[in-house]
Amino acid sequence: MATKQPIFIGPEQIDSLCEIAEIMEIQEKVFIEFVNGRAVMGPRAILTQSENAQFSYIARASADGPTIVKFGSVIPSNAQRDISVVQTTVAALNPVTGSIDFFFDGETVTKWRTVAASMAAAKHLANPIHTVGVIGLGHQGIAHIEAIHKIFAPERIIGFSRSAKTLDLGFPVETTTDMSALNECDLIFVCTNSIVPVVTSDLKPGTTCISIGSFGPNRVEVAPEVLAKADKVFGDDAETISKQAGSVVVTLPRDDRKWSKPESIGDLFDQRIKGRTNPDEVIYYFSVGLGIQDAAMVEYLVNHEKFASSDRK
Repeated sequence: MATKQPIFIGPEQIDSLCEIAEIMEIQEKVFIEFVNGRAVMGPRAILTQSENAQFSYIARASADGPTIVKFGSVIPSNAQRDISVVQTTVAALNPVTGSIDFFFDGETVTKWRTVAASMAAAKHLANPIHTVGVIGLGHQGIAHIEAIHKIFAPERIIGFSRSAKTLDLGFPVETTTDMSALNECDLIFVCTNSIVPVVTSDLKPGTTCISIGSFGPNRVEVAPEVLAKADKVFGDDAETISKQAGSVVVTLPRDDRKWSKPESIGDLFDQRIKGRTNPDEVIYYFSVGLGIQDAAMVEYLVNHEKFASSDRK
């Protein structure tokens, strides 16, 4: 019996179909669908291997949308090889036949959905934004900086890295190795894959901090003694981050934390709960990455009016 071979959708095609404001709306919508039981996903599997990790999961963003299977690896040492730290592939199954129609470049799908979710969370949680800090200037860090410039147009963007680094992105970005400059930031994005804390000091009142690198139990971007002093903690899914976001996992057993439990961002987007209630609150948002986010991206792409006519590479 003949089976049609899946088509690979590469980075260039995905990028050509995406616009950050649209993807933000798509991500907000799928989080709302998830908390209302209309977007579904199976258990997320992670295997750790020293500082490396391999993962897989299955999800669907809507009742009649394509089911996706995403799998890949996280290899921090790839940064020295000039290879993506996160390498993934997303398989899209036909909702009628069950056949694999497409393989999508997973890094590009991950980039768009992660950045868009970060921007959406910041939009709902942050105080008025004047200075933004981005810790980690790899692929995700740069993508976040570009989105920050486009969505928020802050007065200053400060990039933090372990070594002096100059960025030429067509707009001003300060770079520094001095972590004390975090005290100048209203909004902070932590885009590392660190297994040891990089946020080790208390943030100034009113700061919003979004961590995308604490995606496994062994990854702790924010020190537990710092996170314990937060006023509120949100995540892409409260149950998932309680088990898989390392910073949250190691802080939950502490009796001295100010916040009682993490909240799901979908409940905030759906106006079931409140986000920031006063300008002095220190708020954290943790993203481990959910399959429903990738499924929403795939559904958006395959239904895009230009998808069928664009080149598939």
